[in-house]
Amino acid sequence: MNISDSLNQTGFSPAEQQVADYLKNQPWKAADMTIRDIAGEAFVSPATVLRVARKCGYDSWREFAAGLLLYAESAKQQPVSVNMSRPFGMQGSSAAIVSSIKSLFEQTVQEAAALISLEDLEEAASMLSAASRVFVFAIGDSSLTARSFMNKLVKVNIHPILATEYGQEIEESHNMQPGDMALFVSYHGQSQSLAHCSSILNSKGIPAILVTGEGSNPLVETCTLVLPVPAHEKLRRIANFHSRIGMEFVLDVLFSVFYQQNYSRFERHKSLLDASR
Repeated sequence: MNISDSLNQTGFSPAEQQVADYLKNQPWKAADMTIRDIAGEAFVSPATVLRVARKCGYDSWREFAAGLLLYAESAKQQPVSVNMSRPFGMQGSSAAIVSSIKSLFEQTVQEAAALISLEDLEEAASMLSAASRVFVFAIGDSSLTARSFMNKLVKVNIHPILATEYGQEIEESHNMQPGDMALFVSYHGQSQSLAHCSSILNSKGIPAILVTGEGSNPLVETCTLVLPVPAHEKLRRIANFHSRIGMEFVLDVLFSVFYQQNYSRFERHKSLLDASR
């Protein structure tokens, strides 16, 4: 049994599991630490650390540390496997959670970047530049992500309207005029209300950008342009870590391209704001 399999065995006590979790998630650091140092990091006794080494099949700490160093080198080459919906469970150390959330961020951003179409991204930024008014459609957790993007727009003197803020998104859809544009932010894209709004705008010829999980959903069919994000998060989730990270990354990139397209104008406005502070 190699050290990776040994650290993933089920025969550890709760205290020993804390050590195993720490060693799995910080192998490059632990390989250069003393038994006492590792015990302090994992909040256990030095004897517990030694028991873990023995249960992994090593007679001495020196041999175990050498095996751990080899494991650390291989671990650098591959990301930690993370459940995007439930990145931690009832058991496990704080160190394991740190590593899991870090890996979740890294993997989500890497996948989101790979899904970006530069042509669609630049077109979306141009749609923002050409719009007289920007209406944002987002419900629940997605509205928090959308508000972050809206806050960035305000800083460049663009004042978007959150159409869903008071539950009057249908009315706002009918009120929108030529020259306006819509931004839909919906990870699952299953809201009947948003789908109705999108259909109204589509029939009126008003352009709409959709930021949503990759794949097909009702909103994809009627929006002008789709900016997909990775879609590994299930409905039974601890929190919207994965979906929020993916959508915020895409919206941050969209804002950055939009800003660059209008760089001189936005920089003049920024200078004005800075001078007034």
